[in-house]
Amino acid sequence: MTTNHQPQAVERVFFYNGRQFPDVSRDMTPDQVRAFYANIHPELTNAAVEPQGFQNGFESYEFRRNVGSKG
Repeated sequence: MTTNHQPQAVERVFFYNGRQFPDVSRDMTPDQVRAFYANIHPELTNAAVEPQGFQNGFESYEFRRNVGSKG
């Protein structure tokens, strides 16, 4: 008995500051998705993109602002 399993793309989801953001395009890297959302949320410009693994069937990433001192 042969089973024909077709690979399926896993959907990605991005989180920032308790909010969930949908994937813009599977063709974009997570850094490119961050840059896209930085147009709306400028504080993401220098944020790190941290993979969070798989959660609830989604590949999850979190945008984390870099904390540092000014001056």
